[in-house]
Amino acid sequence: MIYLAPIAGYILGSISPSYFLGRVLRHIDLREYGDGNLGATNTKRVLGLAPAVITAIFDLSKGVLALYIAILLGAPDWLAYLTGLLAVVGHIFPFYLGFRGGQGAATAMGLLFYSFYQIITGKIYNLALDTLLALVVLGVLALGVYFISRRGNIVGLVTLPAAIALVFLVLPLKTVPIYLAIIFAFHFSIQVFNLAKGKATLNIPEQVSRQIFNWRSIARPLAALFVVISFFVSHNILLYFVGVIALFFIILDLLRLLIGRVNFLFFAKLKGFFKEKEKAKFSSMTLFLTAVFILYLVFPGNIASVAALFLIFGDLMAKVFGLIFGKTRFVTKTLEGTTAYFIFSLLAGFIFSLFTPLPFWILSIGALTAALVEPLSIFGIDDNFTVGLISGSVMYALLVLV
Repeated sequence: MIYLAPIAGYILGSISPSYFLGRVLRHIDLREYGDGNLGATNTKRVLGLAPAVITAIFDLSKGVLALYIAILLGAPDWLAYLTGLLAVVGHIFPFYLGFRGGQGAATAMGLLFYSFYQIITGKIYNLALDTLLALVVLGVLALGVYFISRRGNIVGLVTLPAAIALVFLVLPLKTVPIYLAIIFAFHFSIQVFNLAKGKATLNIPEQVSRQIFNWRSIARPLAALFVVISFFVSHNILLYFVGVIALFFIILDLLRLLIGRVNFLFFAKLKGFFKEKEKAKFSSMTLFLTAVFILYLVFPGNIASVAALFLIFGDLMAKVFGLIFGKTRFVTKTLEGTTAYFIFSLLAGFIFSLFTPLPFWILSIGALTAALVEPLSIFGIDDNFTVGLISGSVMYALLVLV
């Protein structure tokens, strides 16, 4: 009997109140109106508020109801949660509607809330500190991205991959965490599907897109390899490795700055390799690599790596979100870009701290310091050089003093 539970879950999930309400109230197939979805949003748009509320309540609860029925039948955890997932499948592919239903987002959201309830209340296992901190970081990330963009689809596209990563990093590989990751991945796939089908759009101007998607922006995350390598080689070898790369870029810059023809050839033949403002000074890439070398030379490995991650991911995301959504001026940058610098620095630093212990409050202050230093023009020095060194100094001072 218990192995029939998934079938029952599918049947329960296939019941779409919005479809039947459309037939009863308006004698229409709701799939032919509005955006064609059988969810609460389209129901409100076409049928009104009351039918939408009924639809939302039923769609949110039917996955959990299917899961609970499986538990009452004595199904093991994996089968009970599979039954819940099949309720989502039933919502998307109802057998009596030609397998064309809704997106299943509400049903999956209900299952997500139930899973969080199970974890937070300790009904499955006692929460570790890392799990609680991961929830804090995800909350800061979601709120920060919403503050910057004011768009739910952007929040989903950013936070859901982070949530999947953190599930596997901080939770044991048991039924509920794996189930959480599946639901997060499902919601992310909905966001991507809506973008692909034109149901949602990022609205990135072409000029901004060219500034974001260039070789420099793509190459910046590759510097995270320095952090990865630091786990496998000695500190001295890492210093030599980073130093050689930084020295190469320093020599390259010196050649073009001292020899006008070389400088001309670089800007004429390698468009996009250097910024126009770098014609008469060291490139930001050179300053960034030099700063990373100094970080590993001066500070302990964990402080150096976290400060480098701020420079890599905080700076990149500040640029991306600042260019797309930046409206409020903040010193030399935008408040939206500075917010992005902080939240993504915090995320990157927290993930690193799961492998090499570093007090959360210290890396939080370090991330905030990096975000606040970035828009400042300290003695006219490029922020690619100053941010890492100042945030690293603050974190090291706190680590030593406390």
